[in-house]
Amino acid sequence: MPHISDREYPPGFLVPPDPAFTSTSSSRPSTSASSVSTAPSSLSDDACREDIEDTSKPVETPRLDIESIQRPNGNSINITFSLSKATSSSPFALGVNAHTSPDESPPEISHSGHSDEGDTDSEVSEPEEPVPPRPYCKNPFQFCPSPAAEEWEKRKAARGEVNEVIDRLMRYQGLEEVKQQFLDIKSKVDICESQGRSLNRERFNVVFQGNPGTGIDSPYLVSVKRITDTMLGKTTFARLYAEFLHSVGVINSSYFKETAGIALAVKGAEGAQDEVEDILNHNGGVLFIDEAYQLTAAYIEALGKQALDFLLKAMEDNIGKLVVVFVGYKEEMESFFEHNPGLTSRIPWTMHFADFTDAELWEILYDNIHVGYRGNMRVDGGMDGKPMRIAVRRLAQSRGNRGFGNARAVENLIGQISSRQARRLQKLRVQGKEPDCNFFTQEDVIGPDPSDVLQSSHAWNELQKLIGLDTVKKNVRTMMGMIQKNYRRELKEIKPFQLPLNQLFLGPPGTGKTTVAKLYGQILNDLGLLTRGDLIVKNPADFIGECLGKSEAKTRKILEATVGRVLVIDEAYMLDPGDPNKEQDKFKTGVLDTLVSIIQGVPGEDRCIIFVGYEDRIRNMFHNANPGLSRRFRVDRPFRFQNFTINQLLQVMQLKMEQKDLSCTPEAWEVARDVLERALMRPNFGNAGDVDNCLAAAQMNFEQRQSAKPLHEQACDDDLQPQDFDPDWDRISRGATDCQRLLSGKVHQNIIDKFVNYQKRCLGARKYGFRPRDLVPTNFVFAGPAGTGKSTAACQMGRIFYNMGLLSAPEVVEHSASDLIGQYVGQTSPKTRKLLELASGKVLFIDEVHRLASGQFAAEAVDELVGFLTQQENAGKMVVILAGYQSDIRNLMSNRPDLSGLFKEEIAFDELSPEDCVAILLRELDANRITTESDFLRVRESRGHSNVRKLFKALIALPGWSNARDVKYLATQILGNFLESAADNTTSDRTLSADHVEACIMDMITLSTNRCKKLGDDGNTALPISPPHANNDPEPATLEETQASPPPPRIDPAICTPGGDTACDVDVNVNTQHKPDREHQPGLSKSKQRERDDEPVPNQRRSQHTNDTDAQSSDETHVSIPRALQRQQSPKVEQHEKQEPSSRPQSLHNSEELEHQASLSEHQVPVEATWEQRKRRATQVQLQTGVTKINTKTNSGTHTLVLRARRWLSRLLKRGRKREKQETRVSSHPGRCEAGYAWNAVPGGYRCEGRHHFMPAS
Repeated sequence: MPHISDREYPPGFLVPPDPAFTSTSSSRPSTSASSVSTAPSSLSDDACREDIEDTSKPVETPRLDIESIQRPNGNSINITFSLSKATSSSPFALGVNAHTSPDESPPEISHSGHSDEGDTDSEVSEPEEPVPPRPYCKNPFQFCPSPAAEEWEKRKAARGEVNEVIDRLMRYQGLEEVKQQFLDIKSKVDICESQGRSLNRERFNVVFQGNPGTGIDSPYLVSVKRITDTMLGKTTFARLYAEFLHSVGVINSSYFKETAGIALAVKGAEGAQDEVEDILNHNGGVLFIDEAYQLTAAYIEALGKQALDFLLKAMEDNIGKLVVVFVGYKEEMESFFEHNPGLTSRIPWTMHFADFTDAELWEILYDNIHVGYRGNMRVDGGMDGKPMRIAVRRLAQSRGNRGFGNARAVENLIGQISSRQARRLQKLRVQGKEPDCNFFTQEDVIGPDPSDVLQSSHAWNELQKLIGLDTVKKNVRTMMGMIQKNYRRELKEIKPFQLPLNQLFLGPPGTGKTTVAKLYGQILNDLGLLTRGDLIVKNPADFIGECLGKSEAKTRKILEATVGRVLVIDEAYMLDPGDPNKEQDKFKTGVLDTLVSIIQGVPGEDRCIIFVGYEDRIRNMFHNANPGLSRRFRVDRPFRFQNFTINQLLQVMQLKMEQKDLSCTPEAWEVARDVLERALMRPNFGNAGDVDNCLAAAQMNFEQRQSAKPLHEQACDDDLQPQDFDPDWDRISRGATDCQRLLSGKVHQNIIDKFVNYQKRCLGARKYGFRPRDLVPTNFVFAGPAGTGKSTAACQMGRIFYNMGLLSAPEVVEHSASDLIGQYVGQTSPKTRKLLELASGKVLFIDEVHRLASGQFAAEAVDELVGFLTQQENAGKMVVILAGYQSDIRNLMSNRPDLSGLFKEEIAFDELSPEDCVAILLRELDANRITTESDFLRVRESRGHSNVRKLFKALIALPGWSNARDVKYLATQILGNFLESAADNTTSDRTLSADHVEACIMDMITLSTNRCKKLGDDGNTALPISPPHANNDPEPATLEETQASPPPPRIDPAICTPGGDTACDVDVNVNTQHKPDREHQPGLSKSKQRERDDEPVPNQRRSQHTNDTDAQSSDETHVSIPRALQRQQSPKVEQHEKQEPSSRPQSLHNSEELEHQASLSEHQVPVEATWEQRKRRATQVQLQTGVTKINTKTNSGTHTLVLRARRWLSRLLKRGRKREKQETRVSSHPGRCEAGYAWNAVPGGYRCEGRHHFMPAS
């Protein structure tokens, strides 16, 4: 038979060897470890080796002969086979094992292709029909010429080189790198022979690397060449490599031994020794180890590494006799080489099996269709038509990715084509039509039009029925639009847009992320973008191993098991390894790095991975993780799941109630709406999960309500009532009553009225269909001195606003401004945000806000507060209260206009009046069931009530007065003193005398007065001296300066109290500044305002952090009050109390005379004197008068001292009011300021000569 050149055959066709094309095989069963997936039978190792060693030797008793090979018309190849001694002219079928004896009957042929001597006659299957010749069809993809084949042809022509193994190798398409390696080895051997150099110390161990399916040959060619070769895979190339080394004289034998890495790992070093000894017993050969990386895998015990260590030594000891071929994937082999540094030097050769090109994939697809359907299948447009080209291009998109199956991917593609055809044919048969079963339409090959798929997709329709998720639906529709455009671009044979399938599902819990992920995967499967499409949900804990290295192995195993599926990693942010600038979590880093190494995120990748979690945390994870992770996911365009609106939540509830056969009354429906609205404000709101919780609670309350009824009245099908959803459902209607109950007696009535009006506003909004959250303010400023009820009111605001339905819980989260400020750069912002998030749905009370007025960290905290409150998702979800002194609040708001714009509602808390203090004291005593004699604290006209009220006036005037806080402390002291005095009494009387109460108040006055003293220059105690005003700036004053109080007076430090045991003078600051307009002070009744108009105005206490401390003492005059009004129950005191009545008037007469002299001295102060001089002289006279009075009668009793102090204090207050009127007349002089200084013109206005006051020109 004449030789047919390779160029006369279609591309990819294997030319049989010339001159003979016959084969024989052994009748014994095959024991080869390699099996062919596409062929039903396999040949034994010995038979294959014999055929390869001498393929041209004539066979004496052939079972199968090739009678002729003809190529008529140059379009096809006709091969005629004959089967001798056959009972019939049965053609050759795949998997037939030829019998060597001509007398034996034809072999039994089974569908599995293996002969079985135990089969009975009834089990003998009919031989399959032969595969007809494949019609010639031009490959639509251009073949690249083989440089290695051209080089070999030149070498044969130029130097006459001959090597039958290389000839056979060159007949295969592709594998250029492998072919070149063979030529390089032959060149080295030839040169060494010419140099006379021995190859006994040369190592020819090799590594075969490549994706699976890279060594497979055309099924049609396999059917022809099976007579001479087995399936052409890496195993076959290893055999060729063994023959090649034997043919060039590198090893003495072409013996081939095959095993697997896992088999050696199980046997250990002993198993490896047995394999090596077997090869050496055959005078050398090649040991083929498939999946060699399993020897060093982390999940394999030490036996695998022991076997590898033995092989390393055997390879080195048997150079020239033993050659080892290691096979594995490139990534896995990297860890294999890391096991021992000597592996690289002992394995110097590497052959990479590249993925098939488009032309080669088309050849394999064509041959699979031709052989699988016996040449009967036709394709729309022909085998080289547009559908076939599109299918190959889609398949080639995965080329280069790890795990690309090459020829196996072609087989999977044919399976998908067959499935689509089966569905189409079945529909036609149901319609009563007779379809052509041997025809592949365009839809069968490349899938239907995506628009048609979406119309019939159950998953797509279910997605559209989901409540809410408008943004997600829009994203899915956009993605489907891109898929449709790509389909049309493919039909025009234009490159489609890249469309990665990996996605980020970001949003709060309960928004349907897992449900949408499942539907998303099914839609991709319907479109043919995934081979399976089923959903697998994993948590970060499933990826993290128990020790280093385990995380990578577990991650790799999960990813390999999810090929063709949708992998959802819920709460993926838990894989965040931490700040890259610090030590990161190695376990989590290993997981993410493994994901990056395996996931490609490119079109054609048969996998879809979805990260689910909160957006901010997921973004932090991507920021801290391997940068390659961001390229594999669409970080810039995630699927955002928003919280359900209240209407959407009600739709979800309606749906769930229908599923559970539940119903409710209209009133109950409105209550359920209020419950869900409150739940919306909670952080990490559960959305549909909270709807389930709401229904579960309603069902439980319904059951409890029914159980409380008699058995005959219980019902199981009643509607849910309002009290089932919320037991306290009518709180809103009684809001005004609750507000009075919660705040009455704790704050001024005008503040209570303001909160009542807020509740009325909320009820009106609900009545007329407005949104209450838009009409009721939620940001407040509580301004006022300490102890005026700011914290008390804030604590009740939680319940008030919860009853209005504007908060999710009545809880009040109280923090100081210091809690918002960090200790180092970068800590303040997250610290503040965390506090704000924890207070969502509650009341956040921030006290001491003056600390936010200055400092870089404080400014950062304010920025975070403003940013948080201005975000749309946080608007109205919490009540924020800023509390502090009036001056501090104004200073902060003037410096931060953005903060002032958010806090428009300001509630002023005024200082308590003496009457308010008496009321609080009475309430505290009543709480402890303590009464007073004649109930004098309740009778305003009583003498005791008047005395207590006057003492409170003096106490209020002292620095450090804390209003209700001091009154409560006073009540505690009164109760404590009562218990001390009543310890020895046998009665259980709980009545207090007026003297007892007054004495305790005087003790408190004494304590406060002593604390405001300091040492003078002469070592005695004196009142604190305020520093002089030293501002010489001629520029106009700012707005704050125009509102400042007059400057403090200069007090002579030489004025002090005399020492001694009997000295008991006390300095009390009584405010005598001009009273402001009482009509502008909220919270006081008209009677209280009239009463306070006749009283000295208490000084305004300011925080030590403000800049207005200089103005604190300017409104004060210093008055001396006896400190010796302490209760001294000694015999000497009792003796003084029993003195003759004639001595008491004399003492009082002397004191009155001294007071009269002091009054005259005070009136002698000229009006035109400066403000400081008049203040100083008045203070000196008052101090001296008080000292004289105290020293006049040091031996008088306690009762006498109390009476004298009351009378003296009353006169002193009247004198202060008189002096105040005189100062008012001085300040009203048309050319002077209120301090008596003349005005001078300055730029922008007028400033007084004392430089304390500024008046704008307007």
